[in-house]
Amino acid sequence: MKKLYLVICIFVFSCQYKGNQENRIPFDKMKVVLYQLMQADEYYTRTLILDSSVLKDKKNVQFYKQIFEMNKVDKDDFYATLTYFQKRPTEFKALMDSAYELSKREKLQLKLPK
Repeated sequence: MKKLYLVICIFVFSCQYKGNQENRIPFDKMKVVLYQLMQADEYYTRTLILDSSVLKDKKNVQFYKQIFEMNKVDKDDFYATLTYFQKRPTEFKALMDSAYELSKREKLQLKLPK
């Protein structure tokens, strides 16, 4: 009887633990935020090469805050969701592939003549 009780307790607690690690931001919103953060990093890196005073101003932190505010995403929720995806390689690959597809679509739109 004690073994059955122990198995049930382990099952209940493991189910609750999985519930706490669920991603907090929907996949479609997450890929957009991730892509925008990567764009901000690229811009910051390129600017830093030309102007080292940007490092002193911590512009990258300001960019991140603006992106989170613009998308109405909490920083803690973003990083918790990112950790959730990183622990699941197939889902993380899908997320990164989706962000890459966003960049390809954006580049294609820039090339199209109007």
